[in-house]
Amino acid sequence: MDAPLTQLLNESLAGNDAAAARAWSFVYPKVREIAATALRGETAAQAALGDLHPTGLVSEVFIRIGRSPPIRWDSRKHFFGAVSHAVRQQLIDLARLRKALKRGGGEAPVPLTFVARTLHDRAGQPASSEERLNLAGALAALSREYPRAAEVSRLRYMESCDVALISEIVGVSLSTVEKDLAFARAWLRRWIERGG
Repeated sequence: MDAPLTQLLNESLAGNDAAAARAWSFVYPKVREIAATALRGETAAQAALGDLHPTGLVSEVFIRIGRSPPIRWDSRKHFFGAVSHAVRQQLIDLARLRKALKRGGGEAPVPLTFVARTLHDRAGQPASSEERLNLAGALAALSREYPRAAEVSRLRYMESCDVALISEIVGVSLSTVEKDLAFARAWLRRWIERGG
């Protein structure tokens, strides 16, 4: 489905409404799944900003992508990478707003902790948005040297995608995703121990 989907996405960029409708029917379930997965760790914190749900997040993602669309989509991976990035940016923006409302901004970042192969807080809950802000800096450093490992880690730690979904989005095997995650964990631990 990759080539036909990419073609539909590009035709929709060119203004073809029928292609846009067909592309939407193909991508909406996967985009909503990405949004729902990302929101699982956000639900308690979102109470301060209102009820953000996957459908609302999907709308925000498409608004973000629509503000600065690419000239053309290269592949399914390119599109879903943009979706994942937009989801992450939307949640980071909400975290910043929440932090500004709660503390007035300017607080020191929360340190990263890696426990048992995923990023969790001491209670075993997914990391907060503030911790994800710190992780974003670490992943940016990783992406300069190892872009695929950074993207795989971003999907796992920031969007909480499972290995199968990451494999599908990135277009590599499950074992490659697992190897990239193991490598990235070690690299990120060293980066954190060195103080960035």
